[in-house]
Formats: sequence, C-alpha cells, structure tokens
Amino acid sequence: MKKLPTVAAFAFMSWGIAIPANACSLAGCLDHGVEMRRNFVVKINHAGKALRGVAVQVSGNGKQFTLFTTLEGEVRIDDLPAGDYWLDAQLLGVSSAYQCFHVSDRPTRKAKRKLTYSWGDLAPAVRQIAGRLIDSQPGTGGTPLWNLVHRKDVPIVRASLKLQNPTNGAVYSTSSRDDGSFSFDAPQAGTYVLHIEGGRAGDRGYDATDQLVALAPQASRNMLLLRRREAGGGSCGGTYLELAATN
Repeated sequence: MKKLPTVAAFAFMSWGIAIPANACSLAGCLDHGVEMRRNFVVKINHAGKALRGVAVQVSGNGKQFTLFTTLEGEVRIDDLPAGDYWLDAQLLGVSSAYQCFHVSDRPTRKAKRKLTYSWGDLAPAVRQIAGRLIDSQPGTGGTPLWNLVHRKDVPIVRASLKLQNPTNGAVYSTSSRDDGSFSFDAPQAGTYVLHIEGGRAGDRGYDATDQLVALAPQASRNMLLLRRREAGGGSCGGTYLELAATN
C-alpha cells in the first residue's frame, strides 16, 4: 500500500493495520531474524483458507527472486545458501509478511521448516462500499498559525477507484464525484482491496494507495471515509490516503 496524505476513511489504526506493500520500511533486523532451513515452505491463508497468487519475494545475500503461492497457498524455497535475507509476501498491494531471516551453514535444532501468515484477516468491516475522499487543508484568511488550527475539508475529485476480490478475481471500478463521494454496485460480502489513484483537491495530487475493507451486512459502520495524510514518522516520503473511523 503507498502512503497517502490526510484523506478520510476508516482508521486502520483502530481496526488493525494493513501494511502497504509499497510503503518504505525502517524496520531493523534483530539478531539476524528467525533461523530457517535451507529448504522451507511459506504458506499464506485468508479467512482460514489457502490463498493462491500471493507474491513471495526473497532478497538478500546477493539474491532476489519472487514465487507465487499455489492452490494450496504455498511456495517452496530450496537450496538457499547461508546468509541473511528478507521475506516480503503481498497480494494486490497489501502485505501479509515482511520479516528478516537467516540460513546457517550448520542449522541448529531451532531452524524452521515452515512459515505461515494470514492475509487480510483484520480488514475493517462496513455495510456498503461507499464513502468520501477528503483532504484536510489549512484554512485561509488568518495568520499562518490560525490557518493551521482552523483546517477545512476539501473533496478529492476524479480519483479512480478499483475494488478487487482476492479470491475470485472480480473487479469493480468507479471514480470520485465533485463532492469526493464514491460508491460501488453491491458486490457479494467478503474482503476486498480498494485501490485508489489520481484525483485532485485544489492543486494537490496523491500517490496511489491500497486499503483492505470487508463488506459485511452486520457491520457497525455504514460507510468509508478516506482522509489524505502527509508522510512522516517512519515513512519515506509521499502522500497517502488513510481510513478514518466514521458511521
């Protein structure tokens, strides 16, 4: 997922964070990470079931390659030489795993043969895939400090939105209207990735972003609010849209 400036949507912070696949990470690797065997399996599940088509990238020690999970939700990694590595597993711009590991010349008894991750199980739930895209901008007409305190919500217009079902491949498309609102024809209940790109709010533009969302008739929240967010606090630049809590 790329980072977006302050745009309104359901807050991932309070519902569980979906990690943007394209987000820059400052994560360190403590003690070379988990120890793995030279040959091991990575398994990705979603809602308790195997997830096909997840890109599993291994990089480090002068190597980089990507494998895709099978119908069983697995990839097999063979004959890794001893060294330090990073593993990144993602689907539709949303990451399910990003961690370091190492392979030893002489594996210990703690060396693992399998890593298992879940994808998309913490998606915020909503009763309909509809809402608004908003950019919180400084006010005008006062001092610089007054303008910063008295912000105003500006709609993000003409953004392209794509709703993608990770299990059956269904794709729905729409764009944001003049008031920043958007809606999708009612798809079936389930977890989706909402991809947003383009759009303008005054003279501001935005990086693409991907957000997890679960369509559930029994959800307590009715609509989505996506708010533009400026990069900072561990990000590496750019702007992004973030979900904010709303009813």
